[in-house]
Amino acid sequence: MHPEILGKRNHLAVALAALLICVVVAAIVAGVAGYYIGHSGGYNTGYSEGYNRGRSEGLAAGAERAYREGYTAGYNIGYTYGLSNGTLNVAKALYMGLKDRIMREIVQVSAPNLPSKIKVGCLMALTGELGPMGVEIAKGAQLAVALVNRLGGVAGRPVELILEDTGTDPSKALTACKKLVEVDGVQVIVGPMASGEVMAIGSYVNERKVVLISPSATSPYITLNFPDDYVFRVVGSDTAQAKALVKLALDAGCKKIATLVLDNPYGVGIEDVVSSIIGDKLVVKVRYDPKKMDFRTELTQIKGAGVDGVIYVGYYEDGRIMFRQALELGLDNIKWFAAEGVYGDPMLVVPESAEFMNRAVVGTRPLPPLVSFYDEFLEEYETAFGVKPAAPYIEYCFDATLMLLEAIAKAGVYDGAAIKQKLMEVSSSFLGASGYKAFDKVGDQLMQIYSAWKVVKEAGVYKLIDIGVITP
Repeated sequence: MHPEILGKRNHLAVALAALLICVVVAAIVAGVAGYYIGHSGGYNTGYSEGYNRGRSEGLAAGAERAYREGYTAGYNIGYTYGLSNGTLNVAKALYMGLKDRIMREIVQVSAPNLPSKIKVGCLMALTGELGPMGVEIAKGAQLAVALVNRLGGVAGRPVELILEDTGTDPSKALTACKKLVEVDGVQVIVGPMASGEVMAIGSYVNERKVVLISPSATSPYITLNFPDDYVFRVVGSDTAQAKALVKLALDAGCKKIATLVLDNPYGVGIEDVVSSIIGDKLVVKVRYDPKKMDFRTELTQIKGAGVDGVIYVGYYEDGRIMFRQALELGLDNIKWFAAEGVYGDPMLVVPESAEFMNRAVVGTRPLPPLVSFYDEFLEEYETAFGVKPAAPYIEYCFDATLMLLEAIAKAGVYDGAAIKQKLMEVSSSFLGASGYKAFDKVGDQLMQIYSAWKVVKEAGVYKLIDIGVITP
């Protein structure tokens, strides 16, 4: 459907490897001067080596050589100009292995002032529009806690995960958050999933100095409303995803575009960025309430606007109905570009929804990184649950949980303010299942690259496949 994506795939993948080198190099440099010089040196050397050798020897060899050459250049230059005392570097963590790093950073530390049990709150949408996704994403936190406990706990203390349902409802999320803090006494929380839920509880956790990391809330409004506080996220802002969606639409030749989005911070956040980028090409904006579960009015509005492209932001429950009704109205003759909220196998259980996606939809999702512990995570996940991960953001939830546990171990006390301080330190060298997790000064991810995906039908079975890399 979009051959230009496929044509650029190898080149962009190599470029992605080079971009990751830049981040890797940055992680190992402690001094300010060393940071910038190492960053630049590693990027330039790594990119050149990875691209040139990757073309002749294949992507895998090029990416590996790029990593090694980029790391060496960045480390040496950075050390000379600013690395006086030395730091943990990503290369050492990479070759050490996931379990070895957990043992060293979380399990084997000495922290006599920690309580006898370490409590971790977890806010997930187990019911409501995001329920099918939330049940799966929660497994990331459950797996991380089980793994740490199996290895010995945080400084020898067992970890207790306290999971609460937000119901995909901001008000319920706040009530559940208050229960975790005021009744259970937690100082750290993984979640919630949705941007509106994070917005609803952000001020509350800030006032009480409780550290929160969302694995999947992507609205740009989170950064605007909570710029320097206790709210973090291990996924990129939708400012970048909106740019990726626009790139897909424009590269596909769309001249008249509609946005069809959830009427919440997630959907409206993407709509706002799209509008700011494409200007007059955006001919109609349609927002909808996902609880309606009948979207013929909105779809008729799209059909009457005469657009050739739709940028869509939805969830599983409403998305399946949206796509089924769009198929009924003949809207599969328009190109659709969907955000990651409708990426996942649950979208394929309704045949009409799956068929519409097969005919008309290309989407975006955060890219599975080339440099990560994903394979080790996947092995642990399949052993624990007997299946492969069935939704996005499970590995992000896994990483968010491990980062909190590592920050607690380094803080040596179960106190939100101390844990927050150590979390920023932890992020600078944390390589997890979802990649390198360095936070910027406001608790956002430094970089996010996206994968393009679509649905194909093979031997009568629908499945999701990646078709390219998008660098917004």
